[in-house]
Amino acid sequence: TKLAEGLMTCKMMYPKDEKTGDSLYESSARFPPLELEFDKRLFYCYYERKNSRGMWIFFIRMYGSEQLASRYQCTIHVGSGDREKNNFDGAERSGQVSCVHYGLDRLQVHESGCCLTIDDAGIRKMATGNALFRVWWQVTKKN
Repeated sequence: TKLAEGLMTCKMMYPKDEKTGDSLYESSARFPPLELEFDKRLFYCYYERKNSRGMWIFFIRMYGSEQLASRYQCTIHVGSGDREKNNFDGAERSGQVSCVHYGLDRLQVHESGCCLTIDDAGIRKMATGNALFRVWWQVTKKN
């Protein structure tokens, strides 16, 4: 859901056939990226889980060069699944990360430090009802 220019949110729901979502913690998973348009540019918001590390990884990629991506700052907030879509103040986890350009593969992205990472225990703590978490993605221009 687009909330404002350069700001969007989504909620990660448990699979419909599960009540606890335990299968989410048994393997790695990649979810389709969400597209965000800002400053007439396309950004892609990713979240995925690495089973080998027991970690969820959140990052924002820009369709463009490294030089172009360096002009933008990204903020990612992750909070409990029952949070209202306009309420990211006080989200359980927040981080400012650099925008990643498309020249990096996923392993390079994960090792770049341009990600917000949360362990499985942190994600489980945010789960409420049938929602695992809510995430807010924000892109701004650097000064």
